[in-house]
Amino acid sequence: MKKTTSVKTAKKETKAEKETKIKRKDIPKAVIFYGPPGSGKGTQAKLFLETVGTDKFSQFDTGTHIEKIINDPEALKKPIVQKQRKLFMSGKLCSPEWVISIIDDPIKDFSRVGHGLIFSGSPRTPREAFGMNGKKGTVALLEKYYGLENMIVIWFNIPVAESVKRNSLRGRPGLDEPKTIRIRCQEYKRLTLPIVQRMKKMGVKVVKIDAMNTPKNIHKEVMKVWKEFNK
Repeated sequence: MKKTTSVKTAKKETKAEKETKIKRKDIPKAVIFYGPPGSGKGTQAKLFLETVGTDKFSQFDTGTHIEKIINDPEALKKPIVQKQRKLFMSGKLCSPEWVISIIDDPIKDFSRVGHGLIFSGSPRTPREAFGMNGKKGTVALLEKYYGLENMIVIWFNIPVAESVKRNSLRGRPGLDEPKTIRIRCQEYKRLTLPIVQRMKKMGVKVVKIDAMNTPKNIHKEVMKVWKEFNK
């Protein structure tokens, strides 16, 4: 009796499956780069934007935005800005209520034009991330406008000694002194890391990357992560 052999053929994607994949790639997403001071999150956010294109993404660096406000002569006429500047220059984090108030509009504006959003080092505190006194935090706003399934955290890791070394080279008066940098690292560990852990429990994709490599190689790793997430 002649034996018959079965030949397995690859399952062809249906039209609906192909459309789903296309839609998935086209949906605006929120990418949050986290890491201690000097971990390169700002640099990597910039490289990521250059690669994916400004027609699809916009970058919002909370730290840069805060520095712009606290160094604005007009803004400094307000007591609240003077208070936030004092906190910022001492290495401590600014008040969550104030930070939420200055980032609400950018999130809304970017989502309205269909742009993905890149955050660098923000939200920085649990209250800033998850809200307080009945006011929605950054994570709730991102969930509302982008959806948890379209959010990813890329978390860079470096030792404290490396953080001090890298930041000391920047030379910003007061802000980049070793003592201040160590305080910022402590604040990051105490307040920011719990945000990453909670977001992971909520279902947000979290990927940890060793940031002791060169910026070029770290960027390659970031793009591998992104390609896998966005497929």
